[in-house]
Amino acid sequence: MNYNHSGARRGKPKRIVDPSLGTSSPCTQIPHNPYVYNHQQQVGANNGVPEYGFNVSETTSAYGFSPSTIGMSPTMQASMPAPGSAVPQDNAFTGSQFATQLLNEPLVANMAMKYGDALVGTGKQHLEKYFPITALKYYFAVDTDYVVVKLALLIFPFTQRDWSVKYEQDVPLQPRYEKNAPDMYIPTMAFLTYVVMAGLSLGTQERFTPEQLGIIASSALAWGLIELLVHTITLYIMNLETSLRTFDLLAYCGYKYVGINAALLLSLIFRRFGYYTGLIYYSISIAFFLIRSLKLRVIPEGHTSYTATGNKRRLYFILFVASLQPFLMWWLSYHLIE
Repeated sequence: MNYNHSGARRGKPKRIVDPSLGTSSPCTQIPHNPYVYNHQQQVGANNGVPEYGFNVSETTSAYGFSPSTIGMSPTMQASMPAPGSAVPQDNAFTGSQFATQLLNEPLVANMAMKYGDALVGTGKQHLEKYFPITALKYYFAVDTDYVVVKLALLIFPFTQRDWSVKYEQDVPLQPRYEKNAPDMYIPTMAFLTYVVMAGLSLGTQERFTPEQLGIIASSALAWGLIELLVHTITLYIMNLETSLRTFDLLAYCGYKYVGINAALLLSLIFRRFGYYTGLIYYSISIAFFLIRSLKLRVIPEGHTSYTATGNKRRLYFILFVASLQPFLMWWLSYHLIE
């Protein structure tokens, strides 16, 4: 018996690289479930798949909503334009065009103007209640002739005979028409000049620093407010009824800066001798000026006797204001000279 070992295998043998490939059936596409991790998708940055396997675009498309519409009512979602559709631009200008057309109407424009005027008037009344701007305009109604005459009157008051202030329909004339009327222009300009002269005096002595100007100005303002408060309290305690206003007192007390500037100017030329000479002379002139000016404002007209108790108090007040000015002139300027 001839036994052939090669007869047991017939045909060409098959080479199988992966046994599992030979037995597995063809892969079919499985529908994607948004609540199941997509393990069969390759995670990577190149294909745009998220790191944890979630596919947001598939989730939103599968269920018909997007994250931007979460929390909106169905009416709001229905009013939103579809993705990729053009947004109408006409509605964006509807409100502004309607407001423009409404304001162009004569009736509406007149009502708006009247309402604005009413608001301005109300604001002006409230402002006048706390800060009388209209009354302040009176004290700045000056011209060049008045300034020159008033400065001459402050420096040489001894030749003046008439110190009364003229009135027109129970209203005092403005300073530009009456040289005896108090003003705020000269005290304001004299105060600013005082700050400049103080810096110049310190600069000639090599003691100037920029901070000194602020200190000098604030100190002078503080002393001015204290002086005004003292005079007001004195009038209240003495129970004196006068025609003086707050701005009148502020103006009369502010005239001392003219003498301070003159004394500082003389100190630049004649040092201490010029300073004290100018200070003493202007102290006498400002005291004389205040006594004659305040007499007609504090003591009522027709009262020529100073023996009455009320007139004595008024006279004491006048002397107190006049005697306080030389002391304040020295106090505000003595430290500015060598």
